[in-house]
Amino acid sequence: MKCDVVQDLLPSYADGLTSEESNREIEKHLKTCEKCSKYYREMTGEVPEILPKADVTDAALIVGMRKKRKKVLIAAAFAVIILAAALVWTFTGYSMGSRNVLSSDVKLSYGLKENGAYLELTPKGGELEFNGMTENIEDSSGNIIGTRTYLKALSFRKGLFVKGSMGWENEMAGDAYICEWVLEFSDKTITIRNGELISEENISSSEQN
Repeated sequence: MKCDVVQDLLPSYADGLTSEESNREIEKHLKTCEKCSKYYREMTGEVPEILPKADVTDAALIVGMRKKRKKVLIAAAFAVIILAAALVWTFTGYSMGSRNVLSSDVKLSYGLKENGAYLELTPKGGELEFNGMTENIEDSSGNIIGTRTYLKALSFRKGLFVKGSMGWENEMAGDAYICEWVLEFSDKTITIRNGELISEENISSSEQN
């Protein structure tokens, strides 16, 4: 059979309307004619059963490889999206600090060590910025009996790679010497004296604003 005759018969062949003799001739032609075989595949949307076994296996293998490749590409796309989101969160958190710094944003460590007192602040998942000043504590006669350091929390910047603690140590000249830190957060003021917590005063909403 010629190609134009076979292509005219293929719709009837696909619907099972051709005779057995015609079927044999059509199938014989499709095995040797790539053009008509391709036309048949496009018309039916599937690999015909009359193709040689090796061709059917190769076609199934190609389909399987395409599906596997698609899954790999989807997984890679998700990984890229997650990584990009993490990087954006990290660097955005570093550059945009919140001025509403709560006492719960930090972990306080304090106490006595050798001849002095110490204070350490460790931010929880971010970086703290403080402003401070130190003044002398005098008795009624004007004698210096200690120091008082005021520390005000200015901002808290969240991020994965901005963690870091800060600490202070003051030497105490005698048992009567006073070493005091006053930490001001948005929600409360904390006073630590000679390595001990002295007071925690809550700040009202109106004062915060």
